[in-house]
Order: sequence, then structure tokens, then C-alpha cells
Amino acid sequence: MASLSLTSNSFFGQRVSFPLSHSPVKITDKQCQISMKLKRWERKECKPNSLPVLHKMHVKVGDTVKVISGHEKSKIGEITRLFKHNSTVIVKDMNLKTKHMKSREQGEPGQIVKKSMQLHANG
Repeated sequence: MASLSLTSNSFFGQRVSFPLSHSPVKITDKQCQISMKLKRWERKECKPNSLPVLHKMHVKVGDTVKVISGHEKSKIGEITRLFKHNSTVIVKDMNLKTKHMKSREQGEPGQIVKKSMQLHANG
């Protein structure tokens, strides 16, 4: 029985085996490496058990921080949320982006909402 090992977090390290009788391709004894393009959400660095690596953060929720680069440079704000898997934080009233929301019910007007987006936490 031939077996093929795929390295992707979607298979969680399981081996995939194919029956010999139904295989239309020629099977060789040489092993080959299969590479594939990963989706954006699959690019996270993972541990052997396929859980994302959580980076140690030097800040916590409620801390007051100062932005050191970007268009919000030298502004001071409070951290409202942490994302340890990609080392980013959300700072209250910083990095505001506008989001156009559709109406949920008929006859209700749409909305334009300003939302705080993530900033990279370095240093």
C-alpha cells in the first residue's frame, strides 16, 4: 500500500493512504515534497499540535500606551483588546476605520460606523 504524507495544518499531521488497485499514476519508491499556497488564515505559526503559537506580550488590557509610528504617531490611548497569536492590540479611539453597514431590515437605513482596528505591538 502506498502512502503519501502531506504537510498542512488542515490534515493535522495525519498520513493519507491511497489503495494500489485504483491508482492511475505510476508509484515510485522516491519520496517527494508537496507544496501548496496557504490561505491567509493558515499562515499562522503553529505548534506540533496545530494550535497557534501565542507570543508573550509585554502589555495587558487596560494599559496606557503611546503610538510610536504611523499616522497616529505620539498619540496616547488605552488598550481594549489583545491578540497574542499575531502580536497586535486594539487601542481605544486609535486607528479608526469607517465601515459601511447595510440595513438589516427593510425600510431601515444603512449606517456608517467608525471602528478601532489593530495596531502591531512592538518593543
